[in-house]
Amino acid sequence: MLHKCPDAIPDPKAVQYVRNDRGTPMVLDNKGLLIVDHQIATDKRTKPYVKKMAKGQDYFFKEFSRAITILSENNPLTGTKGEIRKQCNVANKHHDNEKEP
Repeated sequence: MLHKCPDAIPDPKAVQYVRNDRGTPMVLDNKGLLIVDHQIATDKRTKPYVKKMAKGQDYFFKEFSRAITILSENNPLTGTKGEIRKQCNVANKHHDNEKEP
């Protein structure tokens, strides 16, 4: 992986990628490859969705495109300006305060 990481001053015309999917390396598909894929496949809250997406690539594409659209329309915060919520509809600071005595 270290040999395939981008140069400090990359060539703007070069396409740089790391091939981590030997079967379909240049295709977006419903095959899980990352640690997060394993995590959502084994979590009881998300496992049913993963199974449905694994069975139907059309369903995967539909939901993936919907999620990307939602993310891009909401101007997500990055770095220290944002957070990954523990509970989707509650900001962590409010969620954490509810559990304090």
